Amino acid sequence: MKRSSLFSITLYTLLTGLLLALVSCNTTPNERKEIANREIDKLDERADQLANKTKEEAKEAKEALARRKAEEKIRKARGPVAGKQQQMEQELLGDYRNLSQVSADSLRDAYTYFLQQVRGRKDVWTMEDWDYANGIYRQLNEREKALHGDIILRHATKIKALQAEYLALENRADLKDYQRIKKEQSGQ
Repeated sequence: MKRSSLFSITLYTLLTGLLLALVSCNTTPNERKEIANREIDKLDERADQLANKTKEEAKEAKEALARRKAEEKIRKARGPVAGKQQQMEQELLGDYRNLSQVSADSLRDAYTYFLQQVRGRKDVWTMEDWDYANGIYRQLNEREKALHGDIILRHATKIKALQAEYLALENRADLKDYQRIKKEQSGQ
């Protein structure tokens, strides 16, 4: 339940209590009981409305996630576009594109270059572009695992920070895609 909804229910309860206190001076116990029951019924009705709204939002979110997964499945079934993988590797890795040749000393530089390119392109990428970037990111991580024992601590720390940044950027792209789908659903 949203914080503003809880606040409004709390405020409503407080005002109801105040009203009961004022009314109680000039009413009989049965009248006060009837007033309290009416106010409780109003609170129950408002809580039901909020619960229904929450259920609707959860249903919409579930539908949006299902649609997003279906779109991702279609992209994966379509497979890579000829030449696109090499183009993305060239753009995102530059001189480091032959990862098997990247040494432990230069792996930090490869991650840095990769992240610089991702930062510059993230706002114009499609989800398909992110799929290619994720593949390249996985390759970088595999190389990092292979060289892990030979990477100095200072470089390893920088690599971890760059990995965290990439994941944040990728999650932001996922969220934007999810919001796009929800917007399209509400426009239907």
